[in-house]
Formats: sequence, structure tokens, C-alpha cells
Amino acid sequence: MKIKINEAGMRELYAGIAKKIEDADRRFRRQHEGYPVAEVKPRVKSAFTAIGVNLPEQQIADYAKAVSAREPFKWVIQ
Repeated sequence: MKIKINEAGMRELYAGIAKKIEDADRRFRRQHEGYPVAEVKPRVKSAFTAIGVNLPEQQIADYAKAVSAREPFKWVIQ
């Protein structure tokens, strides 16, 4: 079996995922930015799982630190 990948379709798929993450990031930061990491970190996983994004533990920890410190976070979709 041979699978053919539509490049335009893949770009559209990634753009949709990026938009979901950006929207979730904005909502999450409005509610949690500046709070202690210990309060932010436990809420990260559920916030992003709710939109169908599963984050590795290290990315959860790094994101929680960025939100707590009101710093930007570089998202990498893998």
C-alpha cells in the first residue's frame, strides 16, 4: 500500500492545530498568568487535553513556568 500526502492539506491541518493552541494559550494565560508555578502546572494538562492536544511532561513544566513568569512560550508541534 502506498500513501500519498497532500501537502496543502497538511499545511491546513497544522494551521488549524496552531490556531487551537493559540486560542487555548490566550484563555489559559488570562486565567493563570502570574500565579505560582505550583498552581499553574496541574491545570495545564487538562486545559490542553480538552482541545485534543497532549503535551509531554517537560513541555507542561516549561509552559507552566512561562505562564507563571508572564514570559512567551515557543510552541513546537511534533
